Amino acid sequence: MAYRAGLATTPGRRQPERSPAVSRLTDDALLHGVSAGERLRLSHLFEERRHPRGTAIFVKGDPADSACFLKSGLVKLLTNSRGSRETLLHILKPGDVFGELLLSEESRAFTAVAGTDVTIDAVSRENFLRLLTSHPVVSMNFIRVLSRRLVKVERSIAEFGHTWSYHRLAKVLLRLADEHGLPSPSGTLIPLALTHGELASMIGTTRETVTAQLIRFKRLGLLRREGRYFTVDRRRFIDFIRAEELRFHGFPP
Repeated sequence: MAYRAGLATTPGRRQPERSPAVSRLTDDALLHGVSAGERLRLSHLFEERRHPRGTAIFVKGDPADSACFLKSGLVKLLTNSRGSRETLLHILKPGDVFGELLLSEESRAFTAVAGTDVTIDAVSRENFLRLLTSHPVVSMNFIRVLSRRLVKVERSIAEFGHTWSYHRLAKVLLRLADEHGLPSPSGTLIPLALTHGELASMIGTTRETVTAQLIRFKRLGLLRREGRYFTVDRRRFIDFIRAEELRFHGFPP
């Protein structure tokens, strides 16, 4: 069986379509500041790969043999916890980098699944090391990429143990709206077919708790469901989060 939108099962392992390429997004993330002529010369180090929706790009435990720069589509990063239970860690959008831990890990620490049909620029471990050691500007760009990811992780950890689950859910929905949202007449549309179970795994609670909290958010006018997607009122969510943070620290909202 393969991954399907909103439901994680065993990932399919279809071989991706491949062709040599380097995208503008890769230029922006990794090759920013490199001359046009040098970027053209370096393009042979990258390989365009296409993965159909629902298939695994790599699975936890696979050899960490390449870094991936997301060109189009959405990628879900997952890990196992509490036995066989899967946790949704991140939903990556075009321009994001994943598989970047290959410099410190011999095998993949997470599973990456194509949430939609995706296209990536991949660079092998050997070529990536060659690129970093021969081009200091590329090394600095990569450090910036890692720093941005580290900031997100540290913020998530800081919030995880010091807030209530409904507060964490509000912040996750607001972050998804900021990262993926599209303007709509009723607010900001989050074009991700997320299940209650996936939201629960993102904040460390149960699906039933998330369902109850979403009902509460709807009652407060913070969000609405439009087909498979959520639409949120960003301003109301920001005000709600601020009020709950004051309440958490013992101050009147």
